[in-house]
Amino acid sequence: MKLYLLIPVICILFVPAAQAGDIHVPSNTPASGVCNNFPFNPNWAGANGSFRYQLLVPSSLLGGKACLISDVSFAACYTVTFKATQFEMTMGHTTLATPSLTFASNMPSPQVVIPAGPVSYARTASTWSPLKLRQAFVYNGTDNLVIEIRYHGGTLQGGSSSADRQNSNLTLNYHRLWRYGTGSYTNPTASGTDARGLLMRLTFQNVYITGSGTPNIGGTVNLILRAPGDGGLAYQVGTSFGTGPIPIGNRNLGLSLDALLDVTVNGYLPAIFQRYAGIMGASGQGFAVIAIPKAPALIGVRLHNAFLTLKSGEPFNIKSISNTFSFTITK
Repeated sequence: MKLYLLIPVICILFVPAAQAGDIHVPSNTPASGVCNNFPFNPNWAGANGSFRYQLLVPSSLLGGKACLISDVSFAACYTVTFKATQFEMTMGHTTLATPSLTFASNMPSPQVVIPAGPVSYARTASTWSPLKLRQAFVYNGTDNLVIEIRYHGGTLQGGSSSADRQNSNLTLNYHRLWRYGTGSYTNPTASGTDARGLLMRLTFQNVYITGSGTPNIGGTVNLILRAPGDGGLAYQVGTSFGTGPIPIGNRNLGLSLDALLDVTVNGYLPAIFQRYAGIMGASGQGFAVIAIPKAPALIGVRLHNAFLTLKSGEPFNIKSISNTFSFTITK
């Protein structure tokens, strides 16, 4: 596919590119349920204390489909801003049905979705309040999901109390564990557990691109494409120096219309940008490769990658548009 096919009619309406939706655990009722002070209430941890909290969500509540989780929202009971000098959020898979009191046992391969650092979390009463993940999480559609937050130096602004709506259905076996107090930020053992997890909304995309490999000079980055329902359709991957976006009707492609996009879409450097055009597998899977040259001048360059699938009769003959996967080339 040539670059001119990516040039859209200018449109003032921007919406997310990828097919997206929400999973509500256990239901879309942010104004109902019992208010629970854990975890975004630093009054429990004390002025110099820390808090560590995990939720184990059974796969039965997640729809049983692989997807890219791009955000997590909780149902706040009060309008208040939670802040912490050090905050981190991780997600991971587990086959455990009942969590261990040892935090690390519940998440053998954690992935950071909000890196350690200061945070400011604005919360609005009786609505879904998103945390705004920095890194999306690829859920495999099979295992149970574990979500962990931990923080130190928490404060509240705009109110004296903070709480979240808690699921009251004990039969769901939707577990939460916690520990608070001095040193609990890194303490591996929970001091409490309950089968009533917080109400939660997971924002997801089922058309997505992710990457793996070694993004150093001379290394290889594998781009994994997923578009359920697009099996047998042609795909086109693009890489650019920016995230644009490029409007395509009422959708966005999160790439910039620059020289690198021209090179990758038109196949000018096939030894570097490999398998950038092809046919999706029967289950809607595709694969591309970036073979990074061993050139020191590339260190620090950030590359942004996305793909689309093609189908005659769809708007602009484009069926699906992915999210943008970005990485920085290292030494």
